[in-house]
Amino acid sequence: MTSVSLWAVGMTTAPRKLPTLEQSIHSLADAGWNEPRLFVEPETEIPGAAQSLPISLRDETLGAFPNWYLALTELVLRQPLAEAYFLCQDDVLFASGLRGYLEQRLWPARKVGVVSIYCPSHYANEKSEGFHLENHGWDNWGALAYIFPNSSARKFLSDLLVLNHRGFGPAEGMRNIDSVVGLWCQRSELNYFVHTPSLAQHIGDTSTIWMRGSNRGRRRAREFCEKIDVTGVAQY
Repeated sequence: MTSVSLWAVGMTTAPRKLPTLEQSIHSLADAGWNEPRLFVEPETEIPGAAQSLPISLRDETLGAFPNWYLALTELVLRQPLAEAYFLCQDDVLFASGLRGYLEQRLWPARKVGVVSIYCPSHYANEKSEGFHLENHGWDNWGALAYIFPNSSARKFLSDLLVLNHRGFGPAEGMRNIDSVVGLWCQRSELNYFVHTPSLAQHIGDTSTIWMRGSNRGRRRAREFCEKIDVTGVAQY
């Protein structure tokens, strides 16, 4: 385990019937990150308080996976020496004080592909507190809040099958971020870690991908840690 202090942080966002971007930005600030770069799909309303943040505005709609992949690429190219690349979505709440907690606990193993601080409800069954493995390949769930070590981010972005997802994947390669990441971890023999209890909560009740998507069932954390300190004391 090595401590992390140098972050590159981004948030992808797209138009929603019920916008949650402002709430997510405020929550991320309470968690410890005040200036995420926003990766913005066309026609997304940017709240006034967020307009001073660094913004990468797409000139045409890319879709969930392309926007996310380009966002991670841009973070790596803008901050090539970052120790952790944290890329989240615009419909998430985060545990207050999260940054200090993570900076003392990353990374949970030597071979880490990705850490998900969001734990879907079906991953939480009878799990002890802390990081645990969920190496399910294509069947991995939950791309709301991923953290990549520097070397893993670079390996992921340059992987041929990851690059081919846009041209040959399901749904024209527009979605399945979690599946692509999970399968890459499995093929690369790198671990996919999830934290229990969840350090992030899904709040978007409308999906930018699925017509009938909501934040219920497997698309919501069963236990969400609303506040945490560096000693690991959590409040639910």
